[in-house]
Formats: sequence, C-alpha cells, structure tokens
Amino acid sequence: MSSRSAKDALSQRYSRAVRLTAPKLAAEAVGATVEGYWLNSSQFFFIAERFDSVRCRVIGTPSIADAESGRVHPVIGLDDLAALLSQSAGEVIVPESFASAEFDMSEPGILAVRLGKRGYLVDIQRGRVNATFAMLEVPALYSPGGSYACFVRGHDLWITHTDTSQERPLTTDGAPLHCYGQQSETNLSAVTYRKRPSPVGLWSPDGDWFLTHRIDERSVPELALIQHAPPDHGRPVLHRYKYALPGDPLPIATFVAIHVASGRTVAFTETPLQITSFSPFDFRRVWFDGPRKAWSMRLDRYCKQADLIELDLETGISRVVLTETAASGYLDLNPFLDASPNVRTLSRTREVVWFSERDGWGHLYLYDAVSGTLKNRITQGTWLVRNIVHLDEQRRRLFFLAGGLDPESDPAHRSLCSINLDGSGFQVLVTHEGDLCVPPNELSGSGQTRPFRPSNARVGISPTGRFGAVRYMSVDRGNHTDIGDLESRQGFSLAAARPGASDVRPRHFTALAADGSTRLHGVMFVPPEFDASHRYPLIDYIYPGPQIAWQPQSFLELKAAPALALAELGFITIVLNTRGMPLGSRADHQVGYGTLLEPQLADHAAVVRQLCQRHGFLDAQRVGMVGQSGGGSATARALCDYGDVFTVGVAVCGNHDSSTYAAIWSDKYRGPGGRESWADQANRAAAHKLNGKLLLISGDMDENVHVSHTLSLVDALVRSNRDFDLLIVPNEGHLLLLTNGYVQRRMWDYFVRNLMGETPPSNFEIHFEPHELERFARRFANE
Repeated sequence: MSSRSAKDALSQRYSRAVRLTAPKLAAEAVGATVEGYWLNSSQFFFIAERFDSVRCRVIGTPSIADAESGRVHPVIGLDDLAALLSQSAGEVIVPESFASAEFDMSEPGILAVRLGKRGYLVDIQRGRVNATFAMLEVPALYSPGGSYACFVRGHDLWITHTDTSQERPLTTDGAPLHCYGQQSETNLSAVTYRKRPSPVGLWSPDGDWFLTHRIDERSVPELALIQHAPPDHGRPVLHRYKYALPGDPLPIATFVAIHVASGRTVAFTETPLQITSFSPFDFRRVWFDGPRKAWSMRLDRYCKQADLIELDLETGISRVVLTETAASGYLDLNPFLDASPNVRTLSRTREVVWFSERDGWGHLYLYDAVSGTLKNRITQGTWLVRNIVHLDEQRRRLFFLAGGLDPESDPAHRSLCSINLDGSGFQVLVTHEGDLCVPPNELSGSGQTRPFRPSNARVGISPTGRFGAVRYMSVDRGNHTDIGDLESRQGFSLAAARPGASDVRPRHFTALAADGSTRLHGVMFVPPEFDASHRYPLIDYIYPGPQIAWQPQSFLELKAAPALALAELGFITIVLNTRGMPLGSRADHQVGYGTLLEPQLADHAAVVRQLCQRHGFLDAQRVGMVGQSGGGSATARALCDYGDVFTVGVAVCGNHDSSTYAAIWSDKYRGPGGRESWADQANRAAAHKLNGKLLLISGDMDENVHVSHTLSLVDALVRSNRDFDLLIVPNEGHLLLLTNGYVQRRMWDYFVRNLMGETPPSNFEIHFEPHELERFARRFANE
C-alpha cells in the first residue's frame, strides 16, 4: 500500500471511530436501554425510541405494554400529539421537537408532557388538552400528586403551589456553609452545582411533610480551582469550595422535617451524621415506609460502622435500630458504591431486611425493627446478593439479583431470584448467558423530580410480583428488554439493540490473575477487518475499582466507548475485571484494602503476558494503557512499575496521590493512617522509574480530581529528568476523556504515533452537538 493510500485508510478509520465515541453512541444506541414504570398490576408505561437518521436525533413515543395480552401500543401518535399541543399553544409544534420532551402518565388516560418551559396534560380518550402551565425554570422536588414544588433559593428551601404559583419559604435561617436542603460543597462538583442548585430531600407519601437536612461544613478546609481561560477572556477566575481530604473534618448533617401546612419544623439532633461528599438522600439511603416514619443509613468515614436510624416525624425522636461494625476492612451496604443499599423495612410487621458480608459473602438477614435482634437468615451460599429489586410484604417474598450462582461463568452475570423471608422457597426465576438487570423498586418510589410521575411507581417488578421488566445484556450479541411473566416464564420484547455486520467485534476471554489461581474475565475488542495473520498493538483500557466493576456487560456501553473507538482505529483493546472488584466474596473484594492499585495492576500485567503468549496476532512489544480518574492513576503507575509490559500510556485526570484525594474514596478503600504512612502509594514516588511514552491529560476545572494531582506528578517527573507529554485543557472537568472531542483525538493520535508507528491525520476534528452531550449525560447517569 502506498503511503498516500495508507494515509487515506487511516483517515477513514478515524472517521468511522467517531461514531463510537460516547456522545455519538448515546445518541444512536436506540433500544440498548428502556426506562418505564408500572401503571397498575399489568400495564407498563415506557418510551419507545427510534433514531431519526436525517436529524440525528432520538425520538421517543409514549407507549404502554400490556403484560396480560402481550401487546404494545402507543399512548398517542406523535403526529396527533403535535397537532393537539399546537392547537393549545397557538404555535406550530412538530413531532421532532419531542426528542427533548418528558412524558409521564399522571393518572389513567392522562398523559403529561413537558416540552421546554411548558407543560401539558392531555386527555387521551377525549383527544384534548386539559391544562397547560409554565414549568419551573429551576430544579425542584414535587410532592405526590404534584401540588407543591420544593426548590432552593439562597441558603434556604422554598415551595411553590403549582396551581397558583404562590411561593413561601420552608426555612428562613439558612446561612453560607450552613444551609438547608442542598448538597455539601464536598460533592465533587461544587462549582457546577452552584450554578444550578437542586434541592435535596424527600416528600412524605401523603405530601404533608418534607424531609431534608441541614449541613454544617464551616470547619471543612477549602480547595481552590483557577479557571485560567474564562469565557470572557478576562482575568483568571478563582473558585473556592470545601473539599475534605483524608483526616480532614467532615461536614455534619442534621435531619430536618418540615410540616408544610403548619410550618412546624422537627430537627433530629440526636442522630447527626458525617457527610463524605454525597448526601444520604443520594443512592437512596433515606426513605419513607409510611406517612410519618422515615429511615436512614449512616456510615462513619472509614465505613467500619453502619447504623440504621429510624426517624419519627410526629414525635421528633430518632433512634439507632441496628448497628454492624467491621473489625478489619470496611462495610458495604451494596457491593457497588453508587447503588441503593440492600436494606428494606417492613412497616406492617416492623421488620428489617439487612445486607451483611459477615460470613464472607454478601447476603440478607431478617431483623426485628423494634428490638434490633436477628430473627433469621434469608439467603446463603458462595454467591453474592447484588440488588434487592422488590419486596412483597403481603406474600413475605423477596426478589433480588444474584451474582456468581454458576461458579463456571462470569461472576459479573446476574440472575433474578426470589425467596421467602424465612429463608425457604429459593428460586432462580430468570437467567441469561450474559448479564441481566431489573431496576429496583425503591421504598420511596421512582423519584420526585418530575411533577406528574407517580410517586409510588414501580420500575422493575409489577406490584403483584407476577411480571417484570427485564433487560438482557450481552456485549457481543446485543441487548433486549422484555416484559416477562415470572410464573409462566413467558415474555415479549419492548426494545432491542443488535450489533451490525461492520461493528467492532468483542471476544470474551479468561486468564489467570497474578496469584496463578484466580480466574479473571475480560472482553477483547478486535478491528472490523481483523486478520489473524497480522500482528496488532494491544491497548489495555483500565479502571481498577474497587467500588465498581469495569468489564462491559452491555452492548454499546458508554464507558467502553474509548475501547471500541480504538479498536475501530486498528488496535486490539481489552477491558478486564480483576481481583479487588465487588463481584465475589468479601475477601476477593478487599484483597487490595490499603493498597488501592494492587493487586489490580499485577493482574493486568499477568493477563497481558498470557494473552500475548496465547495469540500470535498480539505484539508483546507494542502494549499500551489508557484510563481516566482511578484509571489515569493506574496507567501512570503501570508505566513505572510494569514498564516491561506497558510502554505507552495516556493517563487522564488521574488521582495520583490518595492523600490529596476526596475522603469518601480514600478513607474507605485506603483506611486510616496519616499522610506519611501512604507516601509510597503516590505516583510521584515511582516517577523515577518511567521509561515509556506517557501523556498526562487534565482539565483545569476538574472539581473531582484536582489538576494539582497531575501537576504534582509532573513536578516529580521533571525532578527525575523523565521525558513525558502533557495536555491541560482549559474549562474542562472530570469526564473529558468521554465528552471532549479534542482530548479523544489527541489520545488516538498518541497511540497511532507511538504504538502503530503511523502519522495520524492532521488536525482531525471531532465535534459533539449539545443534544448528543445531553443524551450522553442522561444515559451515563443510568448505566
């Protein structure tokens, strides 16, 4: 092939790879996920999506799946809906505008449509718009039925009556750094949150009370970000915010309940809790199980003690019902850090379902909620309860997702199971050759950010427990979402996404960990025009955990986008789950406690060596690594500690020193200890060992991992007289590897030059439209 032909071929690969970047995938991956909820025991409301190839937009049609008949039908056609809304609004509304609309069924036969700044209630049977109204222009939490909206103003909470637009304060004595109903400034996105603060709290089921907290963070040390190139091109802007490092004082939250009609305020001062970045209302750690009874989970900063707290809104009394402590390591409420706790309360019988790893595996136990005593064990075995998805109090039956039931398959694959609360009647209801997901039915419903979404909506298992909305996922065969009859094991499809003939092809593989005995699972992506007689450079796309797993389980999974795009360019890429991830026993998860990057890096090096020995198409002399955040830290360290394996790396927004990273992560997974005791874990301690090609990338407005992490490593590399490359991107935050086209192109160029030995296209441009980034943000938050 001539040099010109090779150059043209590489340019074409770049153009094809753009389609596999995360924002483009999010805009095109129709059918990969389905969101909806049960209107009653057998009807499931959801949005049926299609991709408009002309306008490159995803258009959703509100639809209902009838589980009894197996039929799916639209609530109303988009052309008919556009005509109704146009008549009501007095202006032309085209069906394509529904790409940005929100749909809900507020009550039988009434469709709620939110389109821009206007809302509409559409009577489907009569074919008319019953009401139109202006939507709030600020984030709000809506009471059940949508009568009231709670929002942030200054340092206090306000409510507005949605019918009359009359406003009044819920609290009046909020103050800077001691405010009501807001996120702590330690939330890893403080500067962004200030621009559009959303309220934090929960309405009671009857809408009479609003439960929130007041956070005191006046004693937390500050961190400063400098916006070096502000949009107005003026002086650099200094942003100060609270940021707790390991050992720093933490924000303290006190629960506060406000009775809306009377204004009565109840402060639960007996049970304060420390805030480690996120509010307890995040990840569903606060819930109601009756109109006057709420519950909260409380963890200490090292996650060595977990408390279940009962809050009585009528009496203002709170009490600790259950406590569990860990003599070593840490406690989990759910194997994954950002998932809802596997804890449920039964209001009628005053019982608690509790998650614990006390026997070495994550299982469920039943407690008396009055005395706090153990009644019986519910689940047991050498497998892991991943997610509680539904609790049927009347039948005393629990539905949950379990991982690792088959010791021969990938432990990341989940199965839907059910069991009686006394531990009898265990059943595996649904299995799949890949992973599957059933969204959890939360005790407090499906969220209160939308005025006409039923507050008690069930999103996974139907209210009677007979039907389920099940998403089947396979990285190589595609995804499909079905409505299944859990009794007859029959079902029908709502949506599907399948790979095309020209797509990047994934291959599953297994290999041994560095201990020589633990079997690890991963996915290898090969180029569309793969030729086994050719030798390819290999790139390891890494994230070490330990709070999540990393190997993609879903087709077109957004976090796998960099690996897919690199494979399209002509690289072999791998994504791997290692020891130290939350997929098996407590011992497997916590094997790296205190070391953060080990044994994960040792496992990656061991697997790469095995794959290169196993496959003649892999070139062991051309192996790279790329990662973001914890993956950025891992990439830089791998080039220092495993330079015989990894010779080229791109480290993006790496938290290169856990002693100067957020307490929420460092304290839990590193454990107690002063900064000096962890000095050898900072990447600057290994900087003198770097011999490969390393590109460091960071945004100067990264509120999560401060740019100082990258610059501190730069300082050590300079002092060690090491060669490296550096890119600081003005005005960019933590997700720039996925959301910034320039960064993605520079990462591609770096590997093309240094692993392929080719010259990349000059100034190749990747551009993302605002609607693509918006859809990416929505989908990424739900993956």
